[in-house]
Amino acid sequence: MSTPSLARRSIALALALSLFALGRSVLAADPPEEFEGLKRVEHKKLDHFYVLPAADLAGYKRIRLDPVDVAFDKNWNPNQYERSPSRKITASDMEKIKSTVATEFRKVFAEDLGEAGYKLVDEDGEDVLRVTAAIINLYITAPDKMTAGRSRTYVTSTGHMTLAIALRDSVTGQFLVRAFDSVQARDTGNFMISSSVHNLGDAREAFHRWAEILRKGLDDANARPPST
Repeated sequence: MSTPSLARRSIALALALSLFALGRSVLAADPPEEFEGLKRVEHKKLDHFYVLPAADLAGYKRIRLDPVDVAFDKNWNPNQYERSPSRKITASDMEKIKSTVATEFRKVFAEDLGEAGYKLVDEDGEDVLRVTAAIINLYITAPDKMTAGRSRTYVTSTGHMTLAIALRDSVTGQFLVRAFDSVQARDTGNFMISSSVHNLGDAREAFHRWAEILRKGLDDANARPPST
């Protein structure tokens, strides 16, 4: 990996860590009214929304999405009631889960924003919006470990997670928006078999919702007609 690539990764990691820290602060107590010059305002679809006064997303046609970091809920203990060593979730399993979540997040954003005309790119530019996102407080009610003869686990909800996201101008680095939104997987009211398919399906549903919010914000700023 080249030195510039390492530098970009280091900056992205630092931003992700700042999102983690602010997210814990916002979610643990009364959210601050201001953070690094951004003012807290009400948003109809997001739990916590901070915006730079007079910020404008007009002119941004492309998106640079930094690598997505994922962190589990501090109270998540997937092996709490598992007695079989072969079915315990290992550190390697956890890394695979985080990698899968990050990959699916990027895939959904690329698909949804791309269909609306906002292409994901790897360079900065006057028309490029830099997006740093992290999934925090990820809690999977019953993670699925593919093992021979595994027992079935029944749940009513697959879990919950929180999006922490920051939007900034890719050239100047000026932060325009920071937002946090927690989602609880839909409670069916009935027991269903837990599986990686159900878990990932619920996660993708949340990713589509968040991508739609960003897409609409860009459409509104650029006065574009709603995407079909």
